[in-house]
Amino acid sequence: MAFHFALEAVLRLRRSQERVERLKLEAIVSEQEQARARLRELADRSLELHRQFQTRLGDGVAGSEVQFENERETNANSVLNGLRTRLAQLDLRRVAQVQVFCEVRRNRELIESLRLAQLNAYRMEQGRREQQELDDLFLMRQAHKNEE
Repeated sequence: MAFHFALEAVLRLRRSQERVERLKLEAIVSEQEQARARLRELADRSLELHRQFQTRLGDGVAGSEVQFENERETNANSVLNGLRTRLAQLDLRRVAQVQVFCEVRRNRELIESLRLAQLNAYRMEQGRREQQELDDLFLMRQAHKNEE
């Protein structure tokens, strides 16, 4: 008789839930990495444009160029602040998703530990049965030898 775990369907469900929650967590982390890369890229670009403007300032620039540079810096800072806010939101989502993932993982591990305990009990019982059969066979042979 083969081992049968009554909660096998539940275990499959828990494994599936864990996989889904892990994928959600990976998506959030990926989005965070993309936002950080975009933030670095925009910050570097803004700094480079500001340096170029500072260099041109020595040569003399028109007031409209100064006004344009101020507008550009204001817009760049607004975009950078928006990205920082987005990163903060993503970090909160990541922390919450880590908690969900850990809970789902614990649930799966609980079912798996129950399965393992039942499998070990089954194996022990199977070993006892086999030993009992061997003992019975030995006793029958001994009885047969004594009859002869």
